Amino acid sequence: MAPWLFILCVLCPLCVLAAAACRAAPPAAPPPLVAQVSGTIEIDGLGAPVRVVRDRWGVPHLYAQSAPDLFVAQGFVQAQDRLFQMDLWRRSAQGRLAEVLGPNFIERDAMTRRVQYRGDLDAEWASYGPDARAIATAFVRGVNAWVALARERPPEEFTLAGWTPEFWSPVDLLNRTDAFVQSGDALDEVQRQQLSEVVADAVRRVGAPPFFAGFRANSSSEETLMGAVSHAGAARDGVLSFSEARRELTTPSPRYFVHLHAPAWNVIGATVPWLPAVAMGHNDRIAWGMSPIDVDTQDIYIDDVTGARGVDGATVIHDAIVVKGRRAPFAFDTSITPHGVVIASDREHDRAFALRWSGAATGAAAELGAVALDRASNWSEFRAALERWKMPARRMVYADADGNVAFQDAALVPRRSSRKEWQGWLRLDDLPHAFNRRTAIVSHPARSATQIGAQARFDHVLAVTDAARRRYRVGPLNRPSDDSAVRATLDPRHWDRSVAMNAPGQSESPTSPHFSDLAALWSAGKDFALPFSDEAVAASASATLIIVPRKKQAPRR
Repeated sequence: MAPWLFILCVLCPLCVLAAAACRAAPPAAPPPLVAQVSGTIEIDGLGAPVRVVRDRWGVPHLYAQSAPDLFVAQGFVQAQDRLFQMDLWRRSAQGRLAEVLGPNFIERDAMTRRVQYRGDLDAEWASYGPDARAIATAFVRGVNAWVALARERPPEEFTLAGWTPEFWSPVDLLNRTDAFVQSGDALDEVQRQQLSEVVADAVRRVGAPPFFAGFRANSSSEETLMGAVSHAGAARDGVLSFSEARRELTTPSPRYFVHLHAPAWNVIGATVPWLPAVAMGHNDRIAWGMSPIDVDTQDIYIDDVTGARGVDGATVIHDAIVVKGRRAPFAFDTSITPHGVVIASDREHDRAFALRWSGAATGAAAELGAVALDRASNWSEFRAALERWKMPARRMVYADADGNVAFQDAALVPRRSSRKEWQGWLRLDDLPHAFNRRTAIVSHPARSATQIGAQARFDHVLAVTDAARRRYRVGPLNRPSDDSAVRATLDPRHWDRSVAMNAPGQSESPTSPHFSDLAALWSAGKDFALPFSDEAVAASASATLIIVPRKKQAPRR
C-alpha cells in the first residue's frame, strides 16, 4: 500500500470521529448576566435616551426628558441591581413560594393570599394619584426590559435558586402583604381576647419569610428576614434625619437609593427595589422621613357558624396553589364574612375567627402613596399628598428649605362603635400633627452594640451551603454604635451636604464593586455623600450608562 494511502486510511476515521464529536458537543452556556453600568444599551419602551450616572457608592442618578422615560429607566436600573431580591419578594408577597420551594410553604402561601385586595382596580390606582397607574406601568416596562435579558442569561442568583425570572405586571405592585406584616396589632388582639394560639399562628403565616431548605447549617436566613425593625426620624435645627435598624442584617439591603430627574421631578432618597419613586428623601424644596406608629388597624371577630352554610353572609372564593414536586395544585377556599376574612375555625364550638384590617380597603398598598409625596414643595402640599398614604401607618417627619419642621401621622384608621363595628375612617386632621414646634422627633429604644453582640454579619437567603456563604455573606464586621443599616441626614440649607448609609451596598451581585463596599463604611460609623446638584453628581460620577430606545428593525422583503 502506498504510504500516502496508509495515512489517509488512518486519518479519515479520526476526522469522521472528530467531526461527529463537534456536532454532538452542546454549545457553551452563556455567562451569567451582570449589570451594564457604562456605555450604551438599547431597550424597549423608551421614547428618548436616559442618562444614568452612578456615583462612587453605586447610587444611580437618572436624567430623563420625560416622566414616562424616567420611570422606565428606574425600573430597568433597579432590576439590574436587585432582580433576584425583587423576584423573591414578589413570590413571597403574592403567596407563590410553594411554586419554587415546595410543599412546606402551602399553608403560608394560602394565608398570604387571603389578605390581598379584591376591590375595583380603577379606584385602587386612582387612590394613589392621577398618574400612579402610568408611573407603575412605565416602571414595570423597565423591569421587564431587564427580565427579558435575564431570561436568556440568568444571573447567578437564579441559577443557584433553581428558577427563571418571570415578567412583571403593574398589578404586582398592589399587594397587601408588606402592609399587613408592618401593621401587626392582630396579635395584640389575640392576646387581649385570650384566643387560641392557633389563631395567632394563622396571623403569623401571612408573609412569613422564605427560606431555602438545602444544607442550612450555621445559616440564620429565617431569623434574618424576620428581624425586628426599629425606625427613627427627627427634624432639628432645620436638618432632617431618618434611620432603619434591624436586629439581624441582610444582604442585599431592604432599601435602594436612587435619584430621579425629569421635567417636574427632582427627588433623591430611599425606596424598596420593587417600587417606583422615592419613599424617604428630599426634592429641591422639602425633605421627609418616617417612623412606625402604634395605631389599631386590625380587629378579630368571633362569628357563629351555622351548619354547612358557614357564617351567614360569607362569600367563598376558590383558589389553587401550584406546588413544586406535585402534579396537582393544592386547592383551598377563602371565606370572607361581613367582619373580614376567616383565618381559623373552631369546629367543636361552631365558631369562625374573622380578621378585619384597614389594608383590605382601596389604596392601601404599602408605600405606593410615595408617588404623590415626591413632588410636594411645601407643608400644605405635603399634607395634601399624605391623604393618599394609607399604609403602612407612619409618622412622617418634615423639614423644608425655608427652615420649617413638622410631623404628621398618616394611616387608614377605622372609627369604631361601642361594639367594635367599623363606621368609616379617621381624617388626617384627626391624627397627631404639628408644624414648627421646636423639634419633631420620633425615637426608638436605644440599643448598644453590647446588647446584641459586638460583631455583625450581613446574611443572605441563598447562603445555605459553605460555598454560598462564602459567596454571599458579608462580614463578620465590628458593629458600630449606630448600627442602622439604612439612614440619611438631609440638609435643606445645602442639599449637597446630605449623607446616607445603605449597608452593605447597592447591588445584590457579588461581582459588583457595590455589593459590600458600604459595609466597611458602616462598620467604621461613617456615611457616604449623597450628591444632588448637577455639579456634585458630576464630581462624584464613577460610571455613565446611556439607555436608548431599541431601533426598530426594517421589515424583511
